Amino acid sequence: MSIENVEVKNLLVNDSIFSLKNYILESTPDPSCQISSFHTFGILYPVIVYRDRKKQLHLIDGVKRMHHAKLIEQKKIQAMILPETTPVTDIISLMICNKRHEIGSSIINKIQSICFAISLNAPEAWIRDTLCLGFDFKPHTEFLRGCERINNLPREIKQFCHDKKTSLKQLVNFTYYPRELLKTLISWKSELQLTASILDEIASHLNDYLRREHKNINGFLSEPEVQEIFDSSLGPREKTEKVRQLLYLKKFPILSSANRRIENMVRRISLPKEIDIHWDRTLENKKIDINVSISDPIKWSGILTTLRSDELKDLMESILEEL
Repeated sequence: MSIENVEVKNLLVNDSIFSLKNYILESTPDPSCQISSFHTFGILYPVIVYRDRKKQLHLIDGVKRMHHAKLIEQKKIQAMILPETTPVTDIISLMICNKRHEIGSSIINKIQSICFAISLNAPEAWIRDTLCLGFDFKPHTEFLRGCERINNLPREIKQFCHDKKTSLKQLVNFTYYPRELLKTLISWKSELQLTASILDEIASHLNDYLRREHKNINGFLSEPEVQEIFDSSLGPREKTEKVRQLLYLKKFPILSSANRRIENMVRRISLPKEIDIHWDRTLENKKIDINVSISDPIKWSGILTTLRSDELKDLMESILEEL
């Protein structure tokens, strides 16, 4: 290891094999205090670079310092140079230590860090035993393959998952949906109120519907009900609920029809507001719950009359037949 003054133009930054620009996601722009200190005190610490066997210099640490040096048209910069014999695992450990705050801020950034190590051909055993365990992940080869699938998600989805602090389970779920479907859904974030769980739900229902009907995403978007929702003046929350309801009906048409018939039965007999009838809307449990809420004892006799009526008895039999 040596410290030398090197030509700024000779340092590889974005093209460095150790560039993290395609791996570590950020939620907000970096604070300007560091840039201000460069203007006040100059560059106090050398950047860290790696010299490969072709004598090319790859930046490891010091992106902001390099940007400042180029901004002020500085010709040379002090650099700590690691020789080509430096183990790649040592370099990765150094980088992860320097970026520990950004990496630790989301599950996706931890996953991306593992993919960064894979891209540098770090030994798989080291990645499993050092990185995976260090991030509280399962140290298995199959998990590494899952990380690579997550890394192949559209950039917009990965940024969304970083911003929303998406769980590992939800990240894995997203890898099972078509890429074009995900890109379309994430483009709705300006119109819908999306959380990670709602995005996962919409993707799941829409994917199942498209596969069953042998449709593509454009076919779905051209449907009148869909266009009506997105062309409406409803707010993001209301539009989101409309989309969720529509997809539920499309994914479970038989289930939805049965629930609508039951709702119409209940509506027709005009029950007192003190009586609520509930059933399992998944239709998996053949059971009805009748809840009575009363605060005025005078109304009790009327409620008892309703509970004993043939009309309510017939309603219960009809609902049970549907279930």
